[in-house]
Amino acid sequence: MDEKFRYEPMAYGPIGAAVKAAMPHTEADPIGVHAAVLALFSSALNGNILQPNGRPSVVWTALAGPSRVGRKGYALSTAEVIVRDAIGDFLTLRREGGISSGPSLVQVMAENEQDSLTSEGGLDGRTLILDEEWSTTLKLTNRCPKYSGVLRTSWDGGRVSNVTKKDGKRVEVTVETPALGFHAHIQPAAWARYVTLTEAQGGSFNRILTVNVKRSKLLRTAKHKRNPLSEIKVSGSLRLAYEWARKETREMDLSDAAAERYDDMRAAYEAQMDELPDEISCFFERAEEQVMRVACILTAAERKTVINVKALDAAQAFVEFSIKSVKQLISQTNVQKARTVLPLDVKIREKLRMYGGEMTSTQLYRALSSRYTADEIFAIVDDMPDVGVTQIRQKRPGQNPTIFRLVEPPVEVEPDPKPESKPEPAKPPARKRVPAKKAAVPAKKVTAAVSPPARATSPRKAPAKKAPAKKAPAKKAPAKRAAAATPSV
Repeated sequence: MDEKFRYEPMAYGPIGAAVKAAMPHTEADPIGVHAAVLALFSSALNGNILQPNGRPSVVWTALAGPSRVGRKGYALSTAEVIVRDAIGDFLTLRREGGISSGPSLVQVMAENEQDSLTSEGGLDGRTLILDEEWSTTLKLTNRCPKYSGVLRTSWDGGRVSNVTKKDGKRVEVTVETPALGFHAHIQPAAWARYVTLTEAQGGSFNRILTVNVKRSKLLRTAKHKRNPLSEIKVSGSLRLAYEWARKETREMDLSDAAAERYDDMRAAYEAQMDELPDEISCFFERAEEQVMRVACILTAAERKTVINVKALDAAQAFVEFSIKSVKQLISQTNVQKARTVLPLDVKIREKLRMYGGEMTSTQLYRALSSRYTADEIFAIVDDMPDVGVTQIRQKRPGQNPTIFRLVEPPVEVEPDPKPESKPEPAKPPARKRVPAKKAAVPAKKVTAAVSPPARATSPRKAPAKKAPAKKAPAKKAPAKRAAAATPSV
């Protein structure tokens, strides 16, 4: 019931019907299958289906979910079975693995164009990136200053180029109208680590619709003795839609009611962007265009060029689910950062405990991911009484290894709090001299010296002399009484 409730609002047309028909034979998340189908099918139609403003309608997606539980690979396999009969050998000829640099991406698209010049269909630069280890690619692409720019420009359908030198001459490789598709898989923890805010603010990640996925069910092995995906029926509607789209370029349009709905949607998204902080809104700045792209593909699957309200609502439901997923990933990112940002001394103790209490300097540097210099590490260790540093002298030539060990705090360390505690009690006597008790004495003097003629010294001496005089008769009085009592007996 939950599976149907989550996917029903975004299931529309032949694509929605194909995903629903495949669900009894797969353990994947229906939304994950839907996202993969949109990416594969739109990539195959890239260059032939255009938005009302003339921009491309290709949809880029990414599945975020834990390994094994998320069933990301299962979702992609299900989507491939759904569209394989429709798009022919496109998946075989145009599929590329993870590309980690901008120049390589331009080169791959240019080579696909060159290879198509001798084919019957003419120039065809369609390229599909299927990256099932996106975290590894992101780790490398974050080091390439050109990759994100090429990726963003390709999504927009703009010209991309790369300049190289061959035999001492300048050679420029150019792709005038990129036709790039994209689909990737990533774990939530890796997303939190490698999806940087700088790239997000530059617009790299608001062009990719990321959705959280989870396993929909467990299929019984006894019932499905062979691959359950082989029981998925071919969608004839998608095959006809692909043939219809490839015949000529189709420019989509909105019906009057859909245009009204789209304007209201745009206004609502702009209001949301104003209320969200920049580090969150940068992931959703192209939400209205994403809705338009998804609606174009859903409508093209019907072999129509006019987008109706239902197709627009279904597209918005999918984009809204992606927005919700990214917000969840951002919240997980903040929690993870709060947990992982630890002081250097705590990290050193943790690494030493993991290695049995002893590590060489090289092992410690690598365990800390080389994020700290040797000077920083030694400066912190100097203030850590439970970590000792020794250098082992070797007879052979070369640098003597430095060993870091967890040790019990030495006895000499215990006096450290004592010298600190000695100056602390030394300060209270200095305070006692000045304020409290002496301030009380002058206060008494002032109250006692209410009468103007008397000084503070004279009235104190007078009562001091009278005090014994009063006590003496008090002692003699009982003596006299005792003496007087004896004769009466």
